[in-house]
Amino acid sequence: MSRARDESGFALMTVLGVLILMLSMAMALASIVDTQTSASSAQRQRDSVFNLAESVITAQVFSLARDWPGKGRALQQYGTCTQASTASSCPDAGTLQHQASSDLETGATWQTSVHDNDASGGQAFYSDALITSRPGYDKNGDGRVWVRASATVRGRTRLLVALVGVEQQEEPLPNAALITARLDITNKGNKSIIEASGGLVGVRCNPLSTDTTPCLGHTFGSGKFPTYQSLLAFLATQISGATPVTGYTGGAALTPEARARLKATAIADGTYFVSCPSPSQLTGQVVYVEGGNCSYTGNDVFNSATEPGLLLLNSGSVSFGGTTAFHGVIYAANAAEATGWAVQTAGNAVVNGGVLIDGAATMLTGSSGLNIRYNPNAFRAAASYGSAGVLQNTWREIRLS
Repeated sequence: MSRARDESGFALMTVLGVLILMLSMAMALASIVDTQTSASSAQRQRDSVFNLAESVITAQVFSLARDWPGKGRALQQYGTCTQASTASSCPDAGTLQHQASSDLETGATWQTSVHDNDASGGQAFYSDALITSRPGYDKNGDGRVWVRASATVRGRTRLLVALVGVEQQEEPLPNAALITARLDITNKGNKSIIEASGGLVGVRCNPLSTDTTPCLGHTFGSGKFPTYQSLLAFLATQISGATPVTGYTGGAALTPEARARLKATAIADGTYFVSCPSPSQLTGQVVYVEGGNCSYTGNDVFNSATEPGLLLLNSGSVSFGGTTAFHGVIYAANAAEATGWAVQTAGNAVVNGGVLIDGAATMLTGSSGLNIRYNPNAFRAAASYGSAGVLQNTWREIRLS
């Protein structure tokens, strides 16, 4: 009976109850902490894969800025890039790895692709089914392409797309009807050969009465032009709208860097030629010819008044005859430092724009009638591909089903 009435064990029971309660609370707390840790890890991984996808698309846009896939790149399209790609047109995997978090150290993968934007629904409309079937270059030549970038980290994938546009960088050609070392006008009739309309007509030489080859149109000192003043008076009938400038010291029309940019633009657009192109290939915003002695006769019309072009001849010469018409600027860079004629207009051929000749080469003109008509609007064709960037309101994440 005394043991039955003994209450000394109740303390132990109380302690056990409290311990069980505390253990239950600790287990619940541990479960909550574990859940929060898992959620935090998942959020970090989502952020990591998003950051990787964003870095990849940014790197691909930078590559486009260096090497724009213009409408002439059908045979050199941008292919699919992955972390294993080594092509210069792809993002550098090593550089991206330096930006990585611990989540990206093992098993992270990414992929980019470039596609022409010419799809139904408009330029800003994106559909994986439509766009991914498009070629990997700016086929329609509007300076716009879609960039698609995806990244996968620990089984999580995020897909980003953006419409990228390239800027046109104007190259500062001197606005002039004609700049050359020497001007040789073969026609001595009272007719307009150069219609300058306020544009510069400049020669680098200084006319002398002892010249055996013309410096400013014709030689003087005897015959029809006994004095320099008589020559100038006659030239007023052949060169209208401007007083010719002698001893021009403006230097080359463009720097080597500017010519390189225009060359890269011509390559991107498929208008770069090692030697003389055919007449059907001479039309284009920028046509770059590495060298050759090119001749075009007949009645061809190159470019138009509303869409002028730039013909950049790195070395060699170009001649227009018959009734051909070139709308734009002819620029002979004269890289070979020739001293003969670099540009010739004969017959009824006309250049509606301007002619620029570097170095000691000559402009030969005047066989029949008007051969150069200055048009300041023609110089806007001298533009190269500049920087590329994401167009506003086109960057987006595509939700994967």
